[in-house]
Amino acid sequence: MARKFRILHIGKLSIENEFINRKDISIDFLDSRVFENESIDFEEVLTFIEQQKAYNFVFVEYEYKEKLKRLLMKIIEPFNTYISMEYYGASFIHDDELQKYFIRPISAENRQKLIEKVKSLCFSGQYGDKKGPGQIKIHPNFKEQHEYLGNRWLKLSGEFGNHYQQIAMLDDLLYYEKEKALEIWPEYKKVGNVSIEITFRIYSSGTVDDIIKTITVNEDHLKEPIIIESMPEDAFISYSVKAKGTGELYLGAIHRRWSRLEFGKFLLGGEIFKDDERNEFIYIFNPGDMKPPLNVYFSGYRSAEGFEGYFMMQKLGAPFLLIGDPRIEGGSFYVGSEAYEQGIQSVINDKLAYLGFKDDDLILSGLSMGSFGAIYYGAKLNPAAVIVGKPLVNIGTIGQNMKLLRPEEFGTSLDVLLEVTGGNTDEHVLRLNQKFWDTFNKNDISRTTFAICYMEDDDYDLYAFNELLDVLSENRARVLSRGVPGRHNDDSPTINNWFINFYRILLEMKFGRSK
Repeated sequence: MARKFRILHIGKLSIENEFINRKDISIDFLDSRVFENESIDFEEVLTFIEQQKAYNFVFVEYEYKEKLKRLLMKIIEPFNTYISMEYYGASFIHDDELQKYFIRPISAENRQKLIEKVKSLCFSGQYGDKKGPGQIKIHPNFKEQHEYLGNRWLKLSGEFGNHYQQIAMLDDLLYYEKEKALEIWPEYKKVGNVSIEITFRIYSSGTVDDIIKTITVNEDHLKEPIIIESMPEDAFISYSVKAKGTGELYLGAIHRRWSRLEFGKFLLGGEIFKDDERNEFIYIFNPGDMKPPLNVYFSGYRSAEGFEGYFMMQKLGAPFLLIGDPRIEGGSFYVGSEAYEQGIQSVINDKLAYLGFKDDDLILSGLSMGSFGAIYYGAKLNPAAVIVGKPLVNIGTIGQNMKLLRPEEFGTSLDVLLEVTGGNTDEHVLRLNQKFWDTFNKNDISRTTFAICYMEDDDYDLYAFNELLDVLSENRARVLSRGVPGRHNDDSPTINNWFINFYRILLEMKFGRSK
């Protein structure tokens, strides 16, 4: 059975009846009179609340009082507490103990709409997926040039006309799940004076005759995701593109994601960075116990979008930052434009500054695709340690290996090769590989410990560990390693166990943290 999303509502008028048909929700109501009535044993209330399972969402409709704060401190977690704007005053704003957990105000036009907003925010889990450019088809009336560039882009070029004309549409429908807001983020870029307009039509589930709503947006409204507000029933959404002008238009994936509205991406508190070409990475921060180090985890390959490793990192107790790459099929190895790569470094440095940590109060980590991000940025940021499993570092070679070692498997590497270098020849392979190795020539890694668990017969990047060991040794870095027999995906449980073991060893050795 799926875990229920747990809500605690504190106020004068319960909203429990609003959730009566939501089988995925468990809601408790605490009458605010417990803070006012002296005949109520408040210590018993605190004990009772403390005995409850953790709450995913705490909704407060009550003014700041010391008793309320005492109760909140029993159950508060990062990003789980929301105060109705009606009561969110200076006392909440200036309470550093509460603000450490990122309490936030929540508002709407009236109370009923506020309740509806709370309902749309409250659901278990996270989810996102995408329709790739291979699922976008050309409109029959468009006679200019077009070509598919792997799973990254559909390129259209030529004269699009002086007035908007339809040029492409999705050959499938996007799915809308009831009682959740949905974010849609279409990727595109252009060269020349091309302008686009995108239309989304929302249909009742089970028919394409009943159009619930039509949303047409131009580029001014595409700077942020398109939000489909919460609806009571499932639905389907079509996507079509019009264009005008002259030049080149690149249409990429259409992402759809369960939305937390203004309160987060995927999870409450989640965030997204995007560069000028709409390339994204996602991240979420948890301050943990506010003591060094900051543990950063780069997600591995994920066709379903969202965060990976939250509970694993939370169990370590220290502050942590999760970073994910939702581009292409399941990630693009965290490489991109200068702004994109600088964005990743800035997010990490900003969290170090927030915590008041030194530059080396930092561990970067990742598995498989995530190992590239950990090592690549580890060479730039000089952390205390880098912990990786199943390292992949020669992305160009991984793509090249598809010919003989892994036919028709992991084409993402070829998409990354084409996107980063513009080609797929041997020269492009070497150029992409060298992008990784050059980082070691420009930075001092002598103070960093690299802990590496690797597959001895890795069929993705066979010589990754040996090549890493040579370069790390040349640069006087310290290395801990563990080899596991088998190919890349033959023994993930053993790799994962060693990954956590290395974490525990280094947390104790470098930061005095015991198990």
